[in-house]
Amino acid sequence: MPGQRAPSFRRRRLLGAAAVFAPLAAIAPAALARSANSPIPRVYMILFRGETDVEAGFHQWFKDNRLQADFMVRSVDMDASRVPALLEEARAWRADLIYTWGTPVTMAVAAREFDVPIVFTMVSAPIAAGLTQSLASSRRNLTGVSHVVPARQQMSAIQSYRRVDRIGAIFNPNEVNAKVAIREMRAEAARAGAAFNARPVPLDAAGQPRADAIPGMLADFAENRTQLIYIGPDSFIASQRILVTETALALGLPVFSAAEVALRDGSALFGLVAGYQNVGRLTAHKAARILYHRVKPAALPIETPGAYSYLVNMDVARQLGMMPPARVLQFAEQIK
Repeated sequence: MPGQRAPSFRRRRLLGAAAVFAPLAAIAPAALARSANSPIPRVYMILFRGETDVEAGFHQWFKDNRLQADFMVRSVDMDASRVPALLEEARAWRADLIYTWGTPVTMAVAAREFDVPIVFTMVSAPIAAGLTQSLASSRRNLTGVSHVVPARQQMSAIQSYRRVDRIGAIFNPNEVNAKVAIREMRAEAARAGAAFNARPVPLDAAGQPRADAIPGMLADFAENRTQLIYIGPDSFIASQRILVTETALALGLPVFSAAEVALRDGSALFGLVAGYQNVGRLTAHKAARILYHRVKPAALPIETPGAYSYLVNMDVARQLGMMPPARVLQFAEQIK
């Protein structure tokens, strides 16, 4: 379609042995009934910056549970203004469910689509984003999964690694989720007796964050003896994770990340995260409840995966000369 760079494709998936978040018996009868009496359900997926491990977990859950569905995948390439055109395509395709990735995409879809059920993923602050007033029920035609560990637990994870008194952060001022995370972490830092200096990334003439400003911002933090850089749930910063984390590493600044991607595909030192594949599997479970059990989205609570991982990038720890203490090694997952 005009202006859409990312390729689309349909996949028919068979889902298999045992459900991750619910007994297979609870899903399978409805799935079999649907396949016998109606077309295979269609899931239209709108991503923010291409496919991630969230989608890998999502598709794998369908395969593992032997459920059939067709998927059409689109990416807005970090430009949520493309959403209206994609919604037209979704309606023309007669999608049974719309999957949305991230806060900007989900907000844009939820503001325009009221008939097709929406299941979102990777939305860090659904209440603050105006998607719902309660995590127990959206009271509308959407539900989904959040991925961010509560700020208090993040701060505890930071202080478990080493005591810091000066924390710096950069964020995209255009993203509601990023601003909420910064506000919550500032409050937790104050509670822990640490200074928290958060700076918005400057915007260009078009109102978009300037990636070229990031190295200078990090250099300023280093000059002011900042002890740690915090990366929150921020789609723009995540897209610039290599620039952010490698620049910080070169400056001798350790990075704590609230998202897995900056650790596994970046040079963040450590983080407390909900694994992307687990987020995807929980999202798939909610989608299946809607598609095969005919459960209304409003009847499904908005949740986060129950388990978090404390990740430590050992290569980065060695380069910084900041090896984790023995107490952290007892429970941390060491990567790289």
